[in-house]
Amino acid sequence: MNYNNYLKGSEWRKWDLHIHTPASFHWSGGKLFSDMNKKEKNDTLKVMYDTIENSDIAVFCIMDYWTFDGYLLFKEYIKENSFPLTKTVLPGIELRVEAPVNYRLNIHAVLSDKLTPQKLIDFKSKLTIRSIDRQISEEAIKEFARSLDASKAKIHGFNDPSTLGDNDLLKLGSMTRSEERRVGKECR
Repeated sequence: MNYNNYLKGSEWRKWDLHIHTPASFHWSGGKLFSDMNKKEKNDTLKVMYDTIENSDIAVFCIMDYWTFDGYLLFKEYIKENSFPLTKTVLPGIELRVEAPVNYRLNIHAVLSDKLTPQKLIDFKSKLTIRSIDRQISEEAIKEFARSLDASKAKIHGFNDPSTLGDNDLLKLGSMTRSEERRVGKECR
């Protein structure tokens, strides 16, 4: 964002800090990035770019579950195609956490767009799934899903985890309710 455009000091602007992409299991707009070929990914990223640029919203945050992949793909696409980005797009990550409540509890971390891809990866690597004592990764989320019993998987519309493929394990592990997963933050 070019702050020189706002010479009045304090000024109201619209922000949308909760945008999911096809990198998130919560995506409902069609295929996930993991199921797309290169052309489909590029077409989807172009639609994202056009939507952001043509919006009256000044600041967006890409807030995918458990990953910065959608943000990183978007930023790389912008760079590779030399598209001007006149809006601020921030990286975010949405986490489901253990809580002493009977409903789902999510945490949204909004980070600076000045962070490098490696710093985002480093941030994510400091988060752990305590029930399996592993740092968050796709592999760890799938391992967590495998640790669930069939009754817990059924709650989310899945068969016994021992029968699921990688994509379904990732989705199941990502969406499992807070009391079924314990996430701890190890960074200080």
